[in-house]
Amino acid sequence: MGLAARTAVVSRVTNETKIQVSLSLDGGVLPPYEPTTHWETPTDPQEAEAAKTGIVPEKGSGHATQFTPTQQVTITTGIGFLDHMLHALAKHSGWSLAVRAKGDLFIDDHHTTEDTFLALGTAFTQALGARQSLTRFGRGDAPLDEALSWAVIDLSSRPYAVINLGFKREKIGALSTEMITHGLESFAQAAGVTLHIGCTYGDNDHHRAESAFKALAVAVRTACSRRLAGEVGAGDVVSTKGVL
Repeated sequence: MGLAARTAVVSRVTNETKIQVSLSLDGGVLPPYEPTTHWETPTDPQEAEAAKTGIVPEKGSGHATQFTPTQQVTITTGIGFLDHMLHALAKHSGWSLAVRAKGDLFIDDHHTTEDTFLALGTAFTQALGARQSLTRFGRGDAPLDEALSWAVIDLSSRPYAVINLGFKREKIGALSTEMITHGLESFAQAAGVTLHIGCTYGDNDHHRAESAFKALAVAVRTACSRRLAGEVGAGDVVSTKGVL
């Protein structure tokens, strides 16, 4: 018998932002977004039919749409560098991930970024379900040219984050560097994880950020891996308390 699919679909609607997330922790075909009045139903008959069984790449989603035989990724938040980071996170963690957002970008990037990470964290904890049979802890290291970052995650149900990426610029593209830190903190809060991420060195802030997200992806993939029947820890909550 195969392992149960770990998927979640989340809508986060506030006065400032409208966010939708579809997530599969193990890749594959994504479930469709929840019905909403905030986005139009596709008018193209093929797209409308496909939307009943999976995510359709949205027009204008650009480089952050990548469908392969094992993963579906399509992200459009209105903030290009945020799309790029979420694409890297999904790709290297083995997720399938769809995110779409409508935010108050005429003000700044804060609410859109924060609410996107909160929605993603909510989808993550819902998809994870009962925290049983998990490796639980994960560490990832990732270089990008001259930059090197590391990440450690604990699927602890105790939200905590320490993020130290050492940015020198105020913005990377249209994304404030302070919102990269705050976004990761928001993800940890909503996902119920303990998260430590650092950039050891790097001259280019784009490289510092991207290597950090790739390191996080490696850590997440390890921590979320499941212990199969017959392995020590299969079916168990990996904690001396017996609960996470």
